[in-house]
Amino acid sequence: MRIIQVIQKPQRRGAEIFAIQLSEALQKMGHEVRLVSIFKEENMITFSGGTIHLQRRLENRFFDYVGWRTFAKLIRESKPDLIQLNAADTLKFGVFSKLLFGWKSPLVYRNANMMGDFIRGTFHRKFNQFLLNQIDGIASVSEIAKNDLMESFNLSLKSHQTLTIGIVNSEIDEKMEDIPEISLPENFIIQIGGLVSEKNPIGMLSIFEELERNDLHLVFLGSGKLESQLERFINERGLRDKVKIIPNQANIFPILKQARALLMPSKIEGLPGVILEAMYCKVPVIAYDVGGISEVLSEKTGWLVPAGDSLGFAKAIQKVFNEPKEQLETKVEEAFQLVSENLTMSKVATEFEIFYKELIEKNG
Repeated sequence: MRIIQVIQKPQRRGAEIFAIQLSEALQKMGHEVRLVSIFKEENMITFSGGTIHLQRRLENRFFDYVGWRTFAKLIRESKPDLIQLNAADTLKFGVFSKLLFGWKSPLVYRNANMMGDFIRGTFHRKFNQFLLNQIDGIASVSEIAKNDLMESFNLSLKSHQTLTIGIVNSEIDEKMEDIPEISLPENFIIQIGGLVSEKNPIGMLSIFEELERNDLHLVFLGSGKLESQLERFINERGLRDKVKIIPNQANIFPILKQARALLMPSKIEGLPGVILEAMYCKVPVIAYDVGGISEVLSEKTGWLVPAGDSLGFAKAIQKVFNEPKEQLETKVEEAFQLVSENLTMSKVATEFEIFYKELIEKNG
């Protein structure tokens, strides 16, 4: 198959990282894959097959006739069997290019989050409903995300499957052996992800403050628009010696494997890959029960806390430290086996391949 994967920009974010990992796996399976990046961005992540950078301006994303025309020209020249739009603005970009310029390749939309939670009013809902009804197939990251999409929008779509994420275990094995390029506290828990409201870093700071453990440090790994506010709160609360913010890293695994626990206090999620990566690294996971997290995290594989229960989250952190060693090892081993046996990228890529072939056949 000839496949085009479309991303917003080559940023270190879940949807883009997955799209590149999936592209690498499909390429190894013998498919011809091209990666297209819409918006301008420093090249933070790369695809071995090369990336076509359209270099469109983000502020023009609501109306970009030239960009849509450029993409249509690319489609006509490369004649892909299928195009996958990977979350967010890629949906609008791909749909309007196809509607205006009449190319025929089927479109798959990868639903990587709880899309209904981002809807702002009736017009926004109707607009996204219109876009989704132009799509030939949807791959939702979790069963909960799939149900949310179907309940939030009145879709006439026939091809909608739950196709989860996967980890590239061989890559993690190799990268874990690297030495961290930054200094780390001896005893720390970590939150990895964008410093944005959906990820709730301010809430995590408040939870940590209530723990009152002099031996424990909190590390945030990521960047985003809440970074300056988070820095200010850290200083105002006298936590400068206990809390560290680390910018995005090309290789998170030497850092992650040293953490006592991975924290996921998010308000909104689809199914974050970093949870699976922590499970594979045998790092305990504590997360709020949002999105599709409960489809991999349970009392057998970690600590799943009711959404918004900050006291319960703090208690779960304490349990990681108070759990008898044998019970903790059993839990992280159960998590490791779940990911190793069911959630590898090679297995996920095969499921995408089957989905693509069925969709191409339906669209003749």
